[in-house]
Amino acid sequence: MKEMALRLPGMVWIFFAFVPWILYWALSGLGLWTAAITAGLASALALNALRLARRQGKTMELVTLGFFAAHFAATVVLGSPFFKVYDAVLVGATLAAMAWGTLLAGSPFTHQYAREDWPRENWRHPLFYRTNALITAVWGAIFTFNAALGVLALAWPEARLWLTVAVPNAAIGAGIAFSLFFPSWYPKHILAREIAVREPYRWPDPVFGPARPAGEAEHDVIVVGAGIGGLTAEALLAQRGLKVLVAEQHHRLGGFCTSWERHVRRDGERLRYVFDAGVHDVSGLGPRGPVTNLLRRLEIGDRLEWRRVGHEYVLPGFRLKVPGTAEELVRALQARFPAEREAIAAFFAEMEGVYRDLYAGVERTGGVPCPPRTPGEMLAYPRTHPYAFRWMDLPYTVMLERFFQDASLKRFLLLLTGYLSDRPETLTAAQMAPLFGYYFDGGCYPVGGSQALADVLADVIEAHGGRVLLRAPVERTLIEGGRAAGVILAGRQVYRAGAVISNADVRKTFLELVGREHLPTDFVRRIEDLEFSTSAFAVFLGVDFVPDLEPVTLVHTEDGRGLGIMTPSRVDPGLAPPGHAAITLLTLVPRAKATTWDRRMPDYARRKREFGDTLITLAELVLPGLREHIVFLEEVSPATFARYAWTTGGAIYGPAAGQWRPPAKSPVERLYLAGAGVFPGAGIEAVVISGTLAADALYPDVRARTPGTGT
Repeated sequence: MKEMALRLPGMVWIFFAFVPWILYWALSGLGLWTAAITAGLASALALNALRLARRQGKTMELVTLGFFAAHFAATVVLGSPFFKVYDAVLVGATLAAMAWGTLLAGSPFTHQYAREDWPRENWRHPLFYRTNALITAVWGAIFTFNAALGVLALAWPEARLWLTVAVPNAAIGAGIAFSLFFPSWYPKHILAREIAVREPYRWPDPVFGPARPAGEAEHDVIVVGAGIGGLTAEALLAQRGLKVLVAEQHHRLGGFCTSWERHVRRDGERLRYVFDAGVHDVSGLGPRGPVTNLLRRLEIGDRLEWRRVGHEYVLPGFRLKVPGTAEELVRALQARFPAEREAIAAFFAEMEGVYRDLYAGVERTGGVPCPPRTPGEMLAYPRTHPYAFRWMDLPYTVMLERFFQDASLKRFLLLLTGYLSDRPETLTAAQMAPLFGYYFDGGCYPVGGSQALADVLADVIEAHGGRVLLRAPVERTLIEGGRAAGVILAGRQVYRAGAVISNADVRKTFLELVGREHLPTDFVRRIEDLEFSTSAFAVFLGVDFVPDLEPVTLVHTEDGRGLGIMTPSRVDPGLAPPGHAAITLLTLVPRAKATTWDRRMPDYARRKREFGDTLITLAELVLPGLREHIVFLEEVSPATFARYAWTTGGAIYGPAAGQWRPPAKSPVERLYLAGAGVFPGAGIEAVVISGTLAADALYPDVRARTPGTGT
């Protein structure tokens, strides 16, 4: 019997909750009042005994028991006619008070039944609550309606049968049917609307026929911008047989994943240092990581040598070289913060659960995590991804507050937020989880510099007949008949294509390359209202010693200043001469301050030099005498990032976290987006995801379709 009960849908139990009332109404209608009251009381006792045994008390069943106990005492024991005379009014009013009362208390009575159908993770979901609030409100209306009919029956006794039996029972039956049907329809309906809001532009993807475009200026797909997101998309599409072209305004490809050399003569010796524009540590290289899966899909995993990047964190009164495994890190933090010992273990277990959840099922989504795509997947998500669901919308800072008391420990666990934003409060726990992959699976750096990753992706494109154009800034996206049809370069050369993927800054993409005249007014407004992320200031140093620091060392001072000291030559000694090091000092520059950097200002050079000097001074807190060992020095301001990466205000992470981002399919038909401006945001792993999703959306299954010219 218990096993059968466990299999019953929760809403079916609402029918059983009405059994005492059904018995009561049936017997009282025959004039058998004592039998009716006794049957109602006995069945209510049986229901509540069952609930007590299973520790699943239900408000409606408790109220039912209370009503029949009072009825029995007044009518059977004391012989009072009160309940008989006002029967219909009292029943309706009691149940109405129960329904409206639970709704006002924030615990709709139907919620208690629905919970039996869904995992605990669903119970806190707003949609789950709203669904049951609506069902409870319907029941409240039915009970109130029935109570009103009872009042009418007192004034109109000749219609009593209709007013107290026929119509109320029909209303109850309709309510039961509604309770069974509505929970299966309403959530899917709402979730389908949410998906439609998330993906509002549902124009058909281009269909490619069997023939390749013949002309040199004709292509299947053109990508604007050779960042990693764009290169990912084009490499996948080229591998699938499409004729592709990448147009990049810079003289190097890779975007922020670019390396460059500087040569210095010292004492007759020519010294070579290699620096990176922004990428010093790559996540997503775990067994199920998006970068790993991309390299596997492109069959180039053996063409890159990845080496583990160590971290070191320096805070006021606290310095730690991060151990090689998460387990060792937990033990190190427990030793440093013994009062938080249990909380540290629980936090890392929870965050690892979120991290693993995010990558569950990636084999079904092109090797990358992506949001649920159907109402069914969304409804199943709390069950299939319980950790991720629990924290997906909660701020990371809230998560830290729930686990920890120690302010120093929380500051330590906030250090990695600088990889995504200068405002930790805007980041969710789910957004931070991939960064914890540096602890769970390790972060790596490619031998030869970050440029190596961009180069192998370009090699795939060219090996499959595609082209990568450097120093080829796009002036406009060609729009014909409301569709993206190619690009116009700054030299007025036109390249045509069946589809365009923009890997450029999203504001510049729409307001400069596409143009407001081709976009919906509300979309233009949202693009104009986007707040862009922090920028950065960097100092590149060639020094004549090898610092005793981990390759990624993050320094935070008592007065709130932060500095990253990146030494990739500790990972790959070939990036600097023997006994030397290539060091990057990097600090984030908030958006408001970043916009004050302008290369045309007369004091620009002096200001840049002075700001760089402050970073060197800050670095000397952990590298005493650093300036005495400098062989080469070059400063880079937010204006430099804006110039070379072509980003709004020199933003290094695209739009700031915590706000709307445009969907991958734009309002312009056949114009797709990839890169930091769309889901899931900034970082190599993230833009690999966006590039993969763009490619799979545009040309999802090469085995089921034959490549050819877009039509």
